[in-house]
Amino acid sequence: MEKIYYCDIDTPMGKAWTATSGTGLLRLNLPCSEARFLEELGTQIDSEPEYRPGKLDGLSAWLDRYFEGKKTTYAEPFDLRGTGFQKSVWKEIYKIPYGKLTSYGLIAKTIGRPKASRAVGNAVGQNPLSIVIPCHRVVWNNGGLGGFGGGLDMKRFLLNVEGVLPRVEGMPEKELDLGRFFYNR
Repeated sequence: MEKIYYCDIDTPMGKAWTATSGTGLLRLNLPCSEARFLEELGTQIDSEPEYRPGKLDGLSAWLDRYFEGKKTTYAEPFDLRGTGFQKSVWKEIYKIPYGKLTSYGLIAKTIGRPKASRAVGNAVGQNPLSIVIPCHRVVWNNGGLGGFGGGLDMKRFLLNVEGVLPRVEGMPEKELDLGRFFYNR
């Protein structure tokens, strides 16, 4: 059985849980219980998780910089476990610059599967490394927020950290033009 180390990290959103393998960062869950985190980790990998505070101090420092609003990219190795399609989507999400957005449809086109927007959405929803692989930066083509595993309030919080969620008093979210924050390669 593979040895996995995990710990909790305090963030402005609450306690995040994270795990690493001998290969790299394996999982980052936004605030949830330790039991839920271990259950999700167990469905991802057959492992013997060991609680090891301090094992992920580099990630903790990176998260501190992120929540301070500093443009930063996590550069340590990942241990992505999923289907080939999921990995291609996650790698594409990782490329989205800080403070920019893209859509499910644009990701589908970029990975050579232009009719697979819904499948891209499913892969985005299975992202094991929230914030680090910034799935919160993926929105609908029409500028709507789309979904988020941690809930839309958490997605709004993260987009506000990056300054890409316009605050317009009295305007419903569905009428906000997030498209102006899209990046094109």
